[in-house]
Amino acid sequence: MSPELAKAWARCRPWLLAALEDATEDEVLAELAAARAQLWFGEASALVTQLVSGPEPFLHVWLGGGTLAELKALAPGIEAWARAGGARAVRINGRRGWRRALKAAGFSPDGEELRKAL
Repeated sequence: MSPELAKAWARCRPWLLAALEDATEDEVLAELAAARAQLWFGEASALVTQLVSGPEPFLHVWLGGGTLAELKALAPGIEAWARAGGARAVRINGRRGWRRALKAAGFSPDGEELRKAL
């Protein structure tokens, strides 16, 4: 892992560990180091995403934490990056409260996940 990524992770770690349920921290760090996952962050929040290929390529929001307003402010740039990488949707599998919080941003329930077309 690059020194820059290690420094960014250390700064963002408290926000992201609270959301970590389906993997270990070492697994997330390995994905980031191999560039199979991306770390996006602001002053008070962060997201970890992954581009997923398939019939409908999508951006999987794996982890998120911090201030909701800042996470929403990061979204346009992240979504533009995902579109450029071939993604046609964003998918989030998170806590139930995200449904209400992200409805106005264009997300709708799709099974157990939230989905937004890009």
